Amino acid sequence: MPELHCTGSPAASARAGRTPVLLIHGTTSNSRANFSWNWARAFDREGRAHCEIDLPDSGNSDIQVAAERVSRAIRHLHRATGARIDLVGHSQGGMIGRWALKHHPETRRMVDDYVSLAASNHGTDEFVVQCAAQTVCSAAYWQQRTGSAFLTALNRGPQTWPGIDYTQLYTRYDEIILPYRRSALPPARNVSNLAVQDLCPTETVEHFGMAYDNAAWLLGIDAIRHPGPARLSRVSRATCGWPLMPAVDPVSFPSHASQALAQSARSMLTTPQLTAEPPLR
Repeated sequence: MPELHCTGSPAASARAGRTPVLLIHGTTSNSRANFSWNWARAFDREGRAHCEIDLPDSGNSDIQVAAERVSRAIRHLHRATGARIDLVGHSQGGMIGRWALKHHPETRRMVDDYVSLAASNHGTDEFVVQCAAQTVCSAAYWQQRTGSAFLTALNRGPQTWPGIDYTQLYTRYDEIILPYRRSALPPARNVSNLAVQDLCPTETVEHFGMAYDNAAWLLGIDAIRHPGPARLSRVSRATCGWPLMPAVDPVSFPSHASQALAQSARSMLTTPQLTAEPPLR
């Protein structure tokens, strides 16, 4: 799979007790811009195998098509691991795996944890306003509007599946997912819905920053390292106030962050624009 970029031996990582992770980027981004300098680097430090997937057209095209690529990546990493894997996704990446799990039931037994960072699980009013004002939007923007046909279909019936632990992390200062609680999934024993401010009350991180935020890392890695979803009671608040997760180099951070934002800007300027949401398949 040329769109999949993997590091480490999944089988050896699983034998060592470090579940391999599939990282899924957000809309307008790509695997390198979204994760190479933060979560992927953190997993390298602990010897955890991981793969990063590139979605078609920088995650701007029909999410139904992109989800097929995610389902193939889940199968690929699961075969290489010989055991269950974890998913970590940012924005669209925190939601798209749910479409794969819904429409490819065989993948449900392959996933242990799904950690989402500011996921568009129930859409955003921001894209409702933006697409109406512009009259055109990318396919993925149309599909992530509050009340879209895509999200209505995704959230019809069960939104989570037994055997998978869901950790939904979001920030009260999200400027993209509006209102921010749209990231949350229905309460259940295998679901944790947590604002990073529940752990660190003074955290002021916005949507993009959830990819490198220290509190998001503390909660996300808690879910990955322990049975069940993240639990506040297990996580130390000693590093609250740190703006960057430990693997992010503060010296190179400005360069990496600006490159990631430049990738999104280029993507938005070049992606095809549609006058309506793509039809459901």
